[in-house]
Amino acid sequence: MANFKKTNYKFWHSPIALVFLFVALVFFGYKIIDLIKKDMETTHNKDLVLDQITSLRERETSLNTDISKLGTAEGKEEIIRDKYQVAKQGEEMVTIVDNNSGDNSQSQTGTVSHGFWAFIKKLFKF
Repeated sequence: MANFKKTNYKFWHSPIALVFLFVALVFFGYKIIDLIKKDMETTHNKDLVLDQITSLRERETSLNTDISKLGTAEGKEEIIRDKYQVAKQGEEMVTIVDNNSGDNSQSQTGTVSHGFWAFIKKLFKF
C-alpha cells in the first residue's frame, strides 16, 4: 500500500492556491470590463469630435465663400442692402405692414383667458 501513496505535493492544486487564483481571475476580469467601458466611451467621444470637425470644416468653406463674395462689388452691395435696408439712388423701396397683427394683440389682452381659474370662473359665472 505504501507504493500507492502520493508523495508528490503540488502547490497549485492546494485550496489556498486555487482561492488565490480565483481572486486574481475575478480582479483581472473586473479590470477588463472596466477597460471595455472606457474603450466604448472613448469611441463615442471620438465620434463626437469627428462630427464637430466636419461641421467646422463645412463652416470654414461657407465662410471662405462669403469672404470671397465680399471681395466683389456685387457681394458688398448685397450685404449692405440686406443689413441696412437701403436702396440705390433712383430706386424705390416698398414696406409691407400687416394691420392684423395689431388687432390680435388687443384681442389677446381682452377678456379671453385660459387656465384653471378661468375655467372655475366660467363654471360659476363670476
